[in-house]
Parts: sequence; structure tokens; C-alpha cells
Amino acid sequence: MNQVPMMQPIYPVQGANYALPQQPSYNAVKIDIHNPSVGTPGMTQPQQMYQPQYAPVNAPIYNYPQAPIYCPCPMPAPAEPVATQAPVYYPGQPLPQAPVTYPQAPAATYPQPVQYPQQPAVIEQQNVNYPPQMQPVPAPTQAPAQVPAPQVSNAPVVEAPQNVAPSLDLNGFISRLTNPDFEGQAAAMEDIADVVNKQPEKASELVDKQVFKALNDIISFDSSKVEGPSQKQIEIRQKLVQGEKVSAEDEKLANAYSPKEMAERNKSYALFSIALLDKVYAQEIKKLSNNTVPLTDLPSAVNVVNQLKDNPNPMVRESAIEALSYIQEPEYKKDLTTLFTVAKNDQDASVANAAQAALDKLDKVA
Repeated sequence: MNQVPMMQPIYPVQGANYALPQQPSYNAVKIDIHNPSVGTPGMTQPQQMYQPQYAPVNAPIYNYPQAPIYCPCPMPAPAEPVATQAPVYYPGQPLPQAPVTYPQAPAATYPQPVQYPQQPAVIEQQNVNYPPQMQPVPAPTQAPAQVPAPQVSNAPVVEAPQNVAPSLDLNGFISRLTNPDFEGQAAAMEDIADVVNKQPEKASELVDKQVFKALNDIISFDSSKVEGPSQKQIEIRQKLVQGEKVSAEDEKLANAYSPKEMAERNKSYALFSIALLDKVYAQEIKKLSNNTVPLTDLPSAVNVVNQLKDNPNPMVRESAIEALSYIQEPEYKKDLTTLFTVAKNDQDASVANAAQAALDKLDKVA
């Protein structure tokens, strides 16, 4: 059952002007013992109290006939009582005044409290204007209010924007590229090539600063302190080059990469991975602004050129030529022609042949 707020009494009511009658003060402290008076409204001067005058001390108080204390005679019938003598007043004394009757102060009256009708057992919420923080809570047994059906609007529904999570695990790629395990690095770079070739719509997610840094660290890795192929592996490989037959076990050992060889192989993989991502980057910039990024402004492209010039491993220099040939554009034709022409004079025949093949391919670019 709803709790009805307690009604306040009608007096005092905020905003109403009620003048309650002043009660007379009958405080005993205010009464003058010698000249008693009561502070009654309308009485400006206190009136003198009646003071009775008495006869001299030797005057008889009663004037009954005296009889002997003992009388053997039969007692006569009692005579009628004789009125007492009037008091004697001396000249100059004021005559007695009639007793003063003081008006009684009216009884204090207070306004009677207003009688309010009894509130119903259940108060309809729509008929009571309570503040928001004092809205009555319906009783558990009260039937739930009928909620009107929502109005169907023809306006188009605008969905809230959602944060689309990247479809590629970028942190996973970076973690594998920075892992010292050479096989794990190679697998991560092979996956980059698969994304660019098979899922080009997701390739731009890999164009990240941390990815390029990891690839440059792989290229700059000093492999001179890493274990190279064993002497037995070198001998078996020489036999294979000369066309000699070897056992299956020896052939498997010859084809196994040493840690140093895996590190050098990963450098070639990293150069080609940079070329793949640089081409994606250049295409995205051209699509957005219709501008071509200069060759030297592509991410890590300068490092690829430096490897072509200075890396002592012919396999790495050859991989640099192939990487630059992959990102060739008409705007890069002049710069690439200069680089490939210089590389065509490389002392290693495989590097020189790769540079000539790149020049032939470049001539077909309009």
C-alpha cells in the first residue's frame, strides 16, 4: 500500500497570516502584593482593593444576651439571633466600596486544524505530482502499467558506428619477425608474401613502422659469428656439383642449412618483403592523392639500395636487384636504370646477369 505523506497541521502554515490572540500574563512574579493588579486589557489604572474597617479592640464582637454558665432552671427556648452591630467608622475614613468584579480574560482560541479527506488505499501515480526523487513505488501486488506499443517510424535506422578490429594479427607478425629463431622469421615473411598475393585487401594492414623495423634488423644482422656449414657438408655439396652420386643420408645433410646460411637467406627474404610492402604503400598513396611517392621516400627503400652496393654476399646483392625490379614504376625508371647499369658490372656473374635481366624488363615499362 502506498505511503501517504504525513500532513502538517494547519498552524503555522507557510504563507498564511494568522494572528493568534495574546493570552494575558498571570505570572505570580508580576503581581504586586501590596497593590495587587492583573494585567487585563483595558485596565489602565489599578483599582484599590477593599479594606474592611474594624471596631476598637474592646468593642464586643457578638451581642448575644449573656446567661449564667449553669442554670438549674429549664433551659428557655433559644431566642432568635440578634444581628451584629454595624461596624463603627470614624470620620475621615473612606466608605467601603462594593467588591470589584474584574472581567475574565477570554479563553484563548486557536484555529482548528483542517480536516482532510482520507486518501484512497492506492494512489494513481498520474494524479499525484511528486518530485522525481520521491516517486512512489508501486506495491508488488499492483498490476503492471500498460506500456503503449512503440510507434513505427519510416525514418531510416542509423546504426551506431562500430570499431572494426583488424583482420590480421599485426602483433603476431611483429613477434615472429623479431624472434631470434631463423625458421620462425622465414615463416613470417612467407606469410607476408601470401597476404599480399592472395589477400590484397588486407595487405595495407602490414604497412607498419614496426614491421619495417623488424625487416631492417634481419637485413642488418651480423652473421659472421654464427655457425656455418660443417666440412662434411661442404664436401658433399662439391660432389653434387660435380655430378657424383651420394647416399640419401648425405644428400639430406648437404641440403640442410646451417645457422649462418639461414641468417643470410632471411636477409634475401627481408629484402623481397620490403619490396612487396613498398609497392602496396605506393599504390595506396596514389589511390588516395593521385600522387607517386619518390623511390627514395618509400619505407626502407634506401636500405635495399645500400645492400645492392655494399653487401659482401652475392646472393644478397642479387636479391636486392630482384626486389627493386618488383617495385618498378614509370616514375622510377630513370633511377632504376642507373642502379641496374652499375650492377651489371658486378664481379659475381649471377649478380651481373640479374642486373641485365632487370634492365630488359625495365625497357618494357612505358
